[in-house]
Amino acid sequence: MQDNSAVEAGYWENQERIYKRSYVSIALLAANVIIFLLSSTAMLWLYEKGAMITEIVLRDGQYYRLFSAMFLHADVQHLFNNMMILALVGAIVENYTGHAFFAFLYFISGLFGNMISMAYEINHGLSWVSVGASGAIMGLVGFVVVWIIINRKTFIRSRGVLIRLGFLAAFVIYACFFQAGANTAAHLGGFVTGFVLGIINIVLLKNEKNMEGLA
Repeated sequence: MQDNSAVEAGYWENQERIYKRSYVSIALLAANVIIFLLSSTAMLWLYEKGAMITEIVLRDGQYYRLFSAMFLHADVQHLFNNMMILALVGAIVENYTGHAFFAFLYFISGLFGNMISMAYEINHGLSWVSVGASGAIMGLVGFVVVWIIINRKTFIRSRGVLIRLGFLAAFVIYACFFQAGANTAAHLGGFVTGFVLGIINIVLLKNEKNMEGLA
């Protein structure tokens, strides 16, 4: 008979190992928090110089804003929401892909999310001031969704897992299409980018590892 306490202890030890080794996720989380504190106090000019404003990006060639905007957040709640998802999902994905691919996934998802946002603004005659890591973080979610779809037969074993997947699906739909006051175009762009990179990493590069910490 299996000792449930031993199984639970092993699970939490594995979780601790995953999170302690998520160096890129930890660095990104720390950078976002530090930059938010600076941009809210002594360095208010960071918003003016770093936010993504399509007109300025294209007119003045300030393409760095596509990246700098990922580290700026509108308020504490905006920061908390993004960092909570990064903390929950980032370490799991980083453990699965390795540090280098994880960093690539994060920044490319954020970049393409912001580019899709720019295209949407231009196409609809809009002018937004966009900040936040949401596009990059939605890329991580998109990657996880690919893994879940590919491993659905072995991954979905319980009603509890199915309920969590239902919440994940609802979150993705809400964030990409209906979230009021959010840049849903960037969210969708980041998600699709992460989904495509998930197909490349998991299917084409045949990454058949178990995504530890997800279940």
